Amino acid sequence: AEIVMGRRAPLSAYEAAVRKLYQVNMWNPVKLGLENVERLCGLSPRPLSVPIVHIAGTNGKGSVAWKISHGMRAAGYKTGLFVSPHVSSFRERMQVDGQLISESSVETLLPKLFALCEEHGVPATFFELTTVLAF
Repeated sequence: AEIVMGRRAPLSAYEAAVRKLYQVNMWNPVKLGLENVERLCGLSPRPLSVPIVHIAGTNGKGSVAWKISHGMRAAGYKTGLFVSPHVSSFRERMQVDGQLISESSVETLLPKLFALCEEHGVPATFFELTTVLAF
């Protein structure tokens, strides 16, 4: 939010949703495992059912994912890319065919995930919520 005449302007819906996301780990400690992601995916209206390339390791995962995504697109495939961390914008984490997730998609979908967590007692972390948002 920008400061106008000494007062902070109200946050946009996008900014408010992302700010809330950045704060969830203060209330939900990290718990190892996939239980929260599996529960949220099961509760979400559009479960993921596509082939996935999962890249693991210590260094270079983002670069490798980016290169695979570009190679697959060059071969005519539609691709989704989910990387962490982002460099300058939260939206960089989620892309479809090289296009960042839109602010409107984040401001529509993220509150729905927050509501699912509250309604079903899912103590999801920042990374878990971001992962489900990407799917």
